[in-house]
Amino acid sequence: MEVNYGRRPPFSLGVEEEFQLVDAESCELVSRSGEVIEAAGSGPAIKRELLQSVVEVATEVCSSVSAAMEQVRLLRVRLRDAAAERGALMAGAGTHPFSRYEHQEVTDEPRYRELVDALRWVAERELVFGLHVHVGLDSPSEAINVANGLRTALPELLALSANSPFWQGRDTGLASTRSKVFDTMPRSGLPPVFSSFEEFEQVIDRGVRTSSFPDYTYIWWDLRPHPQLGTIEMRICDAQTRVESTEAIVALVQSLVATLSEDYEREGALPTQPALLIAENKWRAVRHGLDTDLVWLERDVERPAREAVLALVERAYPAARRLGCADSLDTVEQICDRGTGADEQRKVLAERGSLLAVAQRLAEQTVHGL
Repeated sequence: MEVNYGRRPPFSLGVEEEFQLVDAESCELVSRSGEVIEAAGSGPAIKRELLQSVVEVATEVCSSVSAAMEQVRLLRVRLRDAAAERGALMAGAGTHPFSRYEHQEVTDEPRYRELVDALRWVAERELVFGLHVHVGLDSPSEAINVANGLRTALPELLALSANSPFWQGRDTGLASTRSKVFDTMPRSGLPPVFSSFEEFEQVIDRGVRTSSFPDYTYIWWDLRPHPQLGTIEMRICDAQTRVESTEAIVALVQSLVATLSEDYEREGALPTQPALLIAENKWRAVRHGLDTDLVWLERDVERPAREAVLALVERAYPAARRLGCADSLDTVEQICDRGTGADEQRKVLAERGSLLAVAQRLAEQTVHGL
C-alpha cells in the first residue's frame, strides 16, 4: 500500500462533485459523459463514473477553502459549457427526480464492467451523486485517529447536505434517498474504529489476499483513509445544488479535521462512540435531514439537528479562523435557516406541481451566479 501522509501541507483540500447530465429539453438523464468530457478537453479534472449520465469533477490539491472553491466554480463553468455543446445541462443533487436507473448506460471501462459483473443489480441501480471532501494530514496515525473521532459527526454532515428526496418519479419520504441506495453497496456505510493505522493496513491486506476486493478504493465507507493521497475522505454528503452549500460543507469538514487533529496532538487517542448509536443518528438524518432530533452522544440527550450542526460550527470556528475559512463556515447557518436541498426540492414541487419543474430548477440553480 502506497502511503503518502505528510507529503502535502496539513489540512490541504481536494473536492470532488458528481453531477447529473440531463437533456436540455426533457431534463431526463442522458448517457453522454464521453461526449461531454471530450468537449471539455482532456485532463483529470473532469472524469467518467460508473454510469454515463454521471460526470465527476475534481479539484487539484488546494491549500485553502477559497482556493478550492475557485476551482470548484471554474470546473462547474467548464462542465456547463461542455454539456451545452452536446445539448445537455448539468445538475447537482443526490438523485435525479424521475429518471430510471434501468435506462442508464454503463461506462465502458474495465473497472466499471467488473463492478457490474460482480455486483449486478446493486451496481446497476447506483444512480446517485455525492460530494467528497479530502483533507490532508501529516501522519498515518493522525489520519486514523481523526477519522475515528470524526465518525460521530457523520450524521450531522448528512443532515446538513441532504438533497435527494425523489427517486424514480416519487417522493420516498426520505431527505437523503441517495444514502439508502448507496448503503446496498458492499463495504459501505459507517466506518469501523481502528486502533492504529497498522490495524487498517492488516485488514486491507487480508481483504486483498482473500480476493474480497482488489484494493482499499473498493471500500466505500462514509469516511475512509486514503493513504495514497495522504488524506481522509469524507464521502457521506449528497451532491449539492448551490455552490455556496458546497463551500459551507467543505469549510466545515476542513475545520473539524483541523480541530480533531489538534485534540489528537494534545490528548492522544480520541474518544469514539458505538456504531449502533451513530447509525441511529444517521437514520434520523436520512429520514428527516435537519428537521429531526439527533442524540448528543456525549450526554445521551436529544437535541434539534440544527442545534447539533451549529454546535459543530462553534467547535470548529477557532480552527476556521486560523485556516482563513470562517466566512465560508458562516454559510452553514444560512442552510440551517433556509433548509436543505431536499427541502428546496419539495418546495418547488409544491409550488409548481411537477418533478420536471424540480429538475429544471436543479439545473438552473447548479450554475446560478457562476
